[in-house]
Amino acid sequence: MQVFTTKMESRRTVILPDMFKGFVVETPPMNPNYETVKPISERWLAEKCSFSPRMKKRVEFCDFAVFISIAAPDAPFDKLKTMCDWGNWVFPFDDMFDEGSLKSDPKRSQVVIDSLMADMLDKTYTRTKSVVVQAHDDIFRRVSQVSARRRFALAMKQYTDGVVHHVKQFSTNSIPSIQEMLDTRRLSSGVTPLYHLIEYAHDIKLPDEVFENPIIQRLELLGADFVLLSNDILSYRKEENDDCPFSMVAACRMTGQSPQEAFDTVGNLLEERYQYWQKAIEQLPSWGPEIDANVARYIQGIQNVVQANITWRYEIAAESETKLNAHMRQLPIGEIFWETSSRDPTDTND
Repeated sequence: MQVFTTKMESRRTVILPDMFKGFVVETPPMNPNYETVKPISERWLAEKCSFSPRMKKRVEFCDFAVFISIAAPDAPFDKLKTMCDWGNWVFPFDDMFDEGSLKSDPKRSQVVIDSLMADMLDKTYTRTKSVVVQAHDDIFRRVSQVSARRRFALAMKQYTDGVVHHVKQFSTNSIPSIQEMLDTRRLSSGVTPLYHLIEYAHDIKLPDEVFENPIIQRLELLGADFVLLSNDILSYRKEENDDCPFSMVAACRMTGQSPQEAFDTVGNLLEERYQYWQKAIEQLPSWGPEIDANVARYIQGIQNVVQANITWRYEIAAESETKLNAHMRQLPIGEIFWETSSRDPTDTND
């Protein structure tokens, strides 16, 4: 895969697309248990995984409890805690593949993924599991609603498939097209597991036929697109500095687009999703009053995830060096030069 190098002394400013449109402009409610759950969840994960002081600080700074408290505003304390535990867990886990030692090591990555998925897929795993995987096993056991638990496990399988695919692309120097990157990012962004954690936390009961409906599946996919496209726009500068090519903006840059062209391309994809969302809502079928009421709650959960993501991203950015301005939407980035990596794919030293 091509990687990028950056002249840190040479920077330019790009104008970001407007990400506050449609239902995203509404002020989302926050779960009242946020302030109590946040430190409890962060402490639990740090102790469970024996985090270093640096990693502990990173998790606290990320403040993923804000995201979860917007995504699941009606979750009771214990279920909000479970969701926050998962949210705090997924970031350090994901980092191992994005910028850590597993980024270019498909074999070791697959071992970690197999150990993670064993409990969720009811498979026997006899080797020793890492403390990070053991933490997730603990979280998974708490998702007690059988149907939501099954859907969550399948969503986690899709997420880990996407992660492994990214690692394989990077280790073989393959250059994905924009569409290929979008298809993989839909999996690796880790959005769909959140839908089913909300299903569990908000006690939403729906028959399988609802989840098998193509319009519902379309809305789930669009929700993931909203999140991954806005994430890839807002986190690009960090990924640029970390030489992390797993983003839609990076995929556009690898086709030869200028920085502004790349952001505009991803912005146009995002704009299309708002139109697709409205069309899908208009085509939503009816299953009768009782089921329809829970369908509405499930769709609201998808919207909550999208709102939580953009709200949380801007809040984190406001506390970091990026200092994003929601009105001016300006982001200084490096002058990027794309080069074919001459790195040995078998070299695991990042």
